[in-house]
Amino acid sequence: MNSLRRLLMVFDLFRPEQPVIDVDIICRELGYTSATAYRYLRELGDAGFLKRLPRGYALGPRIVTLEHLMTNYDPLLACSRDLVDNLVVDTGLDALVSEWHGDSVVNVLIHRGSDAGPVGSGRGRSIDLFHSATSRVVLAYLLPRQIRRVYDAHVNPSELQHLGLEWKPFIKSLLAIRKQGYCISESELHPGRSGVAAPIFDEKQRVLGSMTLVGRSERFGAFQQGYLCDLVTGAASELTARLASQ
Repeated sequence: MNSLRRLLMVFDLFRPEQPVIDVDIICRELGYTSATAYRYLRELGDAGFLKRLPRGYALGPRIVTLEHLMTNYDPLLACSRDLVDNLVVDTGLDALVSEWHGDSVVNVLIHRGSDAGPVGSGRGRSIDLFHSATSRVVLAYLLPRQIRRVYDAHVNPSELQHLGLEWKPFIKSLLAIRKQGYCISESELHPGRSGVAAPIFDEKQRVLGSMTLVGRSERFGAFQQGYLCDLVTGAASELTARLASQ
């Protein structure tokens, strides 16, 4: 693992029950030496990514600056806002744009509809890889070796039957998603919530992320399923075309 990746893993330590970190936490949870932990805290603090508090270090103002830059200049966000707005106007459902990064699918844009409810994860949070249309439609377009790597890394063999994630049925389901060009989920992340997602690609036709419509199953079912599928696949295709022209 390179030094930059080791440095950035410090940010993974922040969570609701742990908003402040220190050297002991870094050493305990990441296995770094005290010297390394002190050095990383100093470097991140000097750059404004962390700020010193009496009990340790919290996230710093430089992160807010980066959030501003991404919100205003990220092509994926800039090219998708009106598409997401139109999906919400047409359906009243929530519309999401999510991006594939590492082994995670992360929501980068959320527009809540009139039927607002839990969407699985807020902006910037990773989504369940295997029980969400948003994530599964991304997995379906990865290379076979990538799918196997993600599967082996994130599926506990002792929970296969409980989770319904035996390899052969799982890979078969991804092939079916890829063939139809979208994925539908019903009550997987939250009871009574349904969604449909379509893939987004970069200029080299590598899967970049997904676009999703999600809402209460009653409202979702009020539309013809084909209509919702056409809406989200059409918006995802338009976003792919826009990104290619950037």
